[in-house]
Amino acid sequence: MRQLLKTINNWVWYAVGAVILAVPAFPVAAWIGAGDPGPDWAGYLSGWALGITVVITIAVLAGRVSTPLKAPAWRGVYGWKVAVALGIGLTLASVFVMNEAFARNPQLVDEMALLFTAKTFSSGRVVAPPPDPAGFFLITWTFVNEQGWVSHYPPVQSALLAVGFLLRSEWLVNPVLGGLSTVLVYLTARGLYGVRTATVSALLWATAGWVVIMSGTYVSHVSSAFFSLGAWAALFAPQTPRLRHFILAGFALSLAAASRPLDAVAAAVPILVWVAARPQLWKKLPWMAVAGMPVMLAWAAVNQAAYGTLFTLGYTRLFGASHALGFYTDPYGEPFTPLVALANLSTAVRRLHIYLFEWPIPALLPLGLWALVPRRKSVSDLVVGSGILITPFLYFFYWHSGFFLGPRFYYALVPWVVIGTALAWLWLWERARAASHRLVRWDVASAAGAITVLIWGAVVVFPIRYAIYRDALPSLKLHPEQELRGLGVTQAVVLVPVSWGSRTIAKLWGLGVIPGLVERAYRWLDACTLHEFAEDDARLLQSPTEISRDLEALMGEYPVAAVAVPGFPDPTLKIHEGQFFSPSCEVQLQRDFEGFTLYPNLAWRNDVELNDGIVFARDRFEENDELLQKYPGWAIWRYAPPTDAPNALPVLQLMEAGSAGG
Repeated sequence: MRQLLKTINNWVWYAVGAVILAVPAFPVAAWIGAGDPGPDWAGYLSGWALGITVVITIAVLAGRVSTPLKAPAWRGVYGWKVAVALGIGLTLASVFVMNEAFARNPQLVDEMALLFTAKTFSSGRVVAPPPDPAGFFLITWTFVNEQGWVSHYPPVQSALLAVGFLLRSEWLVNPVLGGLSTVLVYLTARGLYGVRTATVSALLWATAGWVVIMSGTYVSHVSSAFFSLGAWAALFAPQTPRLRHFILAGFALSLAAASRPLDAVAAAVPILVWVAARPQLWKKLPWMAVAGMPVMLAWAAVNQAAYGTLFTLGYTRLFGASHALGFYTDPYGEPFTPLVALANLSTAVRRLHIYLFEWPIPALLPLGLWALVPRRKSVSDLVVGSGILITPFLYFFYWHSGFFLGPRFYYALVPWVVIGTALAWLWLWERARAASHRLVRWDVASAAGAITVLIWGAVVVFPIRYAIYRDALPSLKLHPEQELRGLGVTQAVVLVPVSWGSRTIAKLWGLGVIPGLVERAYRWLDACTLHEFAEDDARLLQSPTEISRDLEALMGEYPVAAVAVPGFPDPTLKIHEGQFFSPSCEVQLQRDFEGFTLYPNLAWRNDVELNDGIVFARDRFEENDELLQKYPGWAIWRYAPPTDAPNALPVLQLMEAGSAGG
C-alpha cells in the first residue's frame, strides 16, 4: 500500500511539473490561430533569465563570503501570531490597492453585476424591479425575466457585499477575506506539514502580488477561496478531526459552492483524497452534506425567486446549455475544441508564472522543479498535488479564458501553490544545510537567494504592476455621484453617452434577446445592419423568441462576418465588405466621434427602484424623452467628454430643459 501511494504521488507530481514547466512552453494559440494568445512570453523569458542570473550570483556570493562564519542556528520565527500579523498586513495592502489603484470602483463587468445584485439584496429584495425603459439601464451579465431584473451569479459574494453596503463598507469585504485567508492557509498547511511549512506558506500567500491585488477588488474568487480554505482548515488543522469539524467543513464548502460552483468541486477533491486514506473517517463524510443543506436550500430559494426554478443556475438561465463544460460551440458562437482548451491552459499557466508572486524569476519555477523530485510518499503530498492539478483539469473543459488581473479562474489553486512552493523552498534549504560548506555555505546561499527574490519582487516588480493598474482605465476611477453631492445635488437623472455598439447591444437586451445571441450577432453583422434591425418599430410587437428567430435569420443572410474598420472611435464596430452606412447610421457613427464613455461602472450606484437620488442612465439621444417623462421636474445632467475634447475624461454638465433629446 505504501509503495502504491508513493507511485501515485510521483505520477501526480510529475503531472504537476509538466503542467508548470512544459505546457507554457508551447504557444498553442499561435499555432492554431484560436484561444487566448496571452502575454508576450519571449519578453518575460528574457527578463527572467536576467533575474535568475542575478539571484544565483547574489546567493553564491553570499554563501562564499560567509564560509568563515560559524554555522548559525537558523531559528526562524514561526507560529500563528506571525500568520495573524501577515494577514493584517495583507488586508492593509489590499485596502491601499482598493483605494489608491481602483478608487473603490469596480474594474470588471463581473464586479459591476455582483455589486448590482448586492445593492438589490441590501434593499431587502432578491430581484430588482424591471427597469423601464430597459435599454437605458441594463448592463452586462444582468437580464430581465418573469421574476424581475437579475444577474446570473450565485448569491454568496453578492450577499457578503450586501452586508458591506448595510455597513457602508462594501469596499472592505474582499480585503478582510484576503487577510483572514492568510490564517486559514497557515492552519491548512500546519495540519498537513507542521508549523514551519505553515508559516512560510502564510508568508508566501500574504506577499503574493496577485493575492494582494485580487483582494483589493469585488470579485467572487476571493470569497470562494476563503470558504474553500475554511473547509480545508476545519479538517486538516485538528490532530483528530471530530464530527464538528466535518460539519464546519461541509458548511464552508457549501458557501464556496454558492459563490463559485466549479471552484467548490475543485475544493472537494483534496478533502476526498485526504479522507480516502483514513477509513475510520469515512462514516463522517455524509455529515458534510447535511451541514451544507441550509446553504443549498437557501441557494435554491434564491434561484426560485430569481430564475423561476430551484435548481437552474443563472449561467444556464442566461446562456442556455452552451455555457456547460465540454467541447462544442461556445455561447459566442466560437468553436471550443480540445486544442483551444490547451491554448487557454498554456496561457493561464504562463500568466501564473507572471502574476502570482511578481518575482524576478518565474513564480512557479521552484515548485515545478521540486515537483520532478521522486521522493513524495505521504498523504499530505497527494493532497497538495491533487489540489494543484484539479483546477486546471476542470477549467480545461470551460470555454472562457477568464483573464482579469491574472488568470482569475486559477485563483482557486493559489493556496495549494503557495503551500507547494513553501515545501520546495524548505526542501532546498534542508539539502543546502546538509551539503558541504568548504567552498560555499549553501544554507546561507539558499536563504540569500530566497530573500533576494522576495525583496526584489516587493520593491521593484510589484510597484510596476501596481502603477499599471493605478494608471489604467482612468474613467473607471472617477466618482461623478460624489461630485454631484458636493454640488448639493441630491436628485437628478444623469445621461451617460456610450458607444454606438453599446447602445445597440443594450437595445437588443431590452427587447429580451439573450446576451449570447446578441454577442454572436454583434461579432457577425455590421454595425448599421444590427442597428437598423434593433431600431425597427416592428420589434416592439414581437416576442423575444420571434426577435431572436429573425436575428438568427438575418445573420444567415451573410456568408462571412463583417470586419473591423481602422479609425473608428469604437474598434469593435464592423462593416461588411462593399457595404456603406445609411444616413441614419452615419448620425450614430458621428456621435461616437463626438465622444463617449462607459456606463456599467455607474449603473450599480442607482437606487434599486430607479426612483430616488441620482439615477444614471444611458444617453439614447432622440429616445431620451421616453425616459425623462418618468422623471418630471428632475434636474438633467450629462456625463460625457467635453465637446471640444472627445477623447478626454467625462465631465458633468447641467442640461437645459428640452435639450436632453438632441
